[in-house]
Amino acid sequence: MKLLILDFDGTIADTKSSIVNTIQATGKELGYGIAREKDIQEKIGLPLKDTFSSVLKVPDSEMDHAIDLYRRKYQDICMESVTLFPDVKSTIEYLSQKGIVITVASSKGKDALHLLLDHLQVSPFISRIYGEQDVKNKKPAPDMAQLILEQEKCEPEEALVVGDTVFDLQMGRGAGCHTCGVTYGNNSYEELKAQNPTFIINNFGELKSIF
Repeated sequence: MKLLILDFDGTIADTKSSIVNTIQATGKELGYGIAREKDIQEKIGLPLKDTFSSVLKVPDSEMDHAIDLYRRKYQDICMESVTLFPDVKSTIEYLSQKGIVITVASSKGKDALHLLLDHLQVSPFISRIYGEQDVKNKKPAPDMAQLILEQEKCEPEEALVVGDTVFDLQMGRGAGCHTCGVTYGNNSYEELKAQNPTFIINNFGELKSIF
């Protein structure tokens, strides 16, 4: 394998509290109440539209306003609470030096991804960043992984998709890639195992032994 496709939320960075707090603050300001943390966590990894529709019941007519408000609030909240998971930076640097092409595939917007990856000091090791605006059909659809394979001129069997949710694994499998679930994120070992990933790891540093 020569290409690594990484999810962001729950895989590279611990963003759960920042996402939960921002969705709850957005819902409160818009008058939709405060969604339960458990309900929000189950939707992390999906596009914001799906999350707002499901946990806050935001109608389509107000969706753009809700998402814009969320993004403005998130930029302030995320800088105070988002951190890298253990061994992420050292592992990404090691794999980059080894010649592995490292990309990020997220349901986040690209502006937020660039901001956070710069803040977390891992941008120099990331070849390309792919966000929600890059594809029409988002996770768990395979479109983003397929786009990355095309742009990196890589065959599916040469790529590994790594993520903490079933949506990441479904995207990777749908594109014909190898997949790897991480157990420290937003889905449990049992949920990940049910997707029959190629690998399951408990620490990001275990990727060194896969490559």
